[in-house]
Amino acid sequence: MTSNYFRVLVLLGGLGLGSVYAQDIDYLTLEKVTVSKIQVDVLNQEISQKVIEKHFDRQQTLQLPGMPTDDGQGKIDKVGKVISVGRELVALGEDIYRLVQKGKPVNKTNYAPISVVPKTDGGYADILDTEGWRMPTKATYQITYENLYGMEVVKFRYSIIFSYGGSYNGKGAYLTAAQIVPESVETLFGYTFGATMKLGGIQNHGTKENPVAGAILAMEHTVETVIKASLQTSSYHITGRGGFKEI
Repeated sequence: MTSNYFRVLVLLGGLGLGSVYAQDIDYLTLEKVTVSKIQVDVLNQEISQKVIEKHFDRQQTLQLPGMPTDDGQGKIDKVGKVISVGRELVALGEDIYRLVQKGKPVNKTNYAPISVVPKTDGGYADILDTEGWRMPTKATYQITYENLYGMEVVKFRYSIIFSYGGSYNGKGAYLTAAQIVPESVETLFGYTFGATMKLGGIQNHGTKENPVAGAILAMEHTVETVIKASLQTSSYHITGRGGFKEI
């Protein structure tokens, strides 16, 4: 059905009649949103595993910044500013950055990714003094919105990427280069999609003497039509030991 409606939209657009669908309440009404995790098997085939499926209540409105060097050392570029302070930990980066604006992925290099490093008497440890960083880990997801016709009106693929395991003076397990990277966005006529990322909080999963950093990455995504706007939040918990969990 989706392909047939897409052909109709293309035809109407070519005839200058695209605004007809802008008046169609069912076309502009979201029915459900699905979040899937994308993995690749041994044959290099993509496998999509559904993580969340939510139906809407109709009555309700890889060279990336901050990555460690090949020898496991921290890099000082784009460490950002202090955005959160805990008892033993300090988070650096940006308060919030846009992933998708006006239906298009935002430039991937104009922000400082999130790092969680040890707190010191002088403020926080210089990331150049950290070492032992593991290779970046990556998890890819796809969000799909459908309308009342069952058409996939918005499809957004993104990846959560971070490096972990960095130590300071031989102790601790910290985080760096934590970010959500937009991969692709597809929207049909009449729909506007946007997404932003921010730090949801930091935790120490270890001890005061040997901290293990934890952080929550929160992604807010919106779908807007002339009828209404929908706001959803997806959150991911990562740790300095490489732990990863959707929450």
